[in-house]
Amino acid sequence: MSYIGNSIINGTFRSEFFSGDGATTAYTLAYGTGNEASVIVTVSGVKQATNTYALSNGQLVFTEAPPTGTQNIEIVYMGDRVQVNPYLSADTYGIIRINSNVLTENCTITTGYNASSAGPLTIADGKTVTIANNSTWTIF
Repeated sequence: MSYIGNSIINGTFRSEFFSGDGATTAYTLAYGTGNEASVIVTVSGVKQATNTYALSNGQLVFTEAPPTGTQNIEIVYMGDRVQVNPYLSADTYGIIRINSNVLTENCTITTGYNASSAGPLTIADGKTVTIANNSTWTIF
């Protein structure tokens, strides 16, 4: 069958489990995400509607605490984090670009690429920025 676009790539979907305790509503995610529709969340095997949770600052946040259970919460990542194309903008024409002032996930700038951020900037505890050889990160 013919198609338009990139070649089909085989792979697997990442997932991770959490244990509910009846009180906790926020769980720190191991992987970056897009929006609520870019993951499938189940609690005790029941798929959750996207309006029952939010993805915010690297966390899965439920509107109500899931019940107590051992690894009864599963999140399946349907793909890597969505990249806003090409950046977040505060104006119609992209002249004013915006970025968060706190880095809340590990970040790698790979060989041959440069990156920039507007400061001041804080890197959250336990998070790292790796800058490969022949790459730079400039904070303005």
